[in-house]
Amino acid sequence: MRSTRILIIDDEPDFTALLKANLEEAGDFLVRQVNDSELAVKAAHEFRPHLCVIDVVMPGMDGGDIVAKFREDPDLKKVPVMMLTALVEENPESTDGETQTGGLPFVSKTSDFETILACIEKHLEEHDR
Repeated sequence: MRSTRILIIDDEPDFTALLKANLEEAGDFLVRQVNDSELAVKAAHEFRPHLCVIDVVMPGMDGGDIVAKFREDPDLKKVPVMMLTALVEENPESTDGETQTGGLPFVSKTSDFETILACIEKHLEEHDR
């Protein structure tokens, strides 16, 4: 069985290191973290992720800029993306902790790890269809 590759793009190294460790412990995930938004597209080409988890607010390119670059790139345009941010708290009306923004799944960094993991697994399954 092959590992599922997840690319985390976030300017907070402590957060990405913790999320990486938790994901690798939780399942058959191979996780790469990128803490410089300017390196996101290059890292995605090299790593070929099955899913990208992208922070919304970062210096340089923000999450929306990165998604736009992915969608313009023939090799990356179909990579599923999940947005993550500390700007909002978990949506109490959502049963799975997720909301949508611009057609992309959106999860708060204040969500517990199980909620973030459930969202990741949901979008990996949807992409496999």
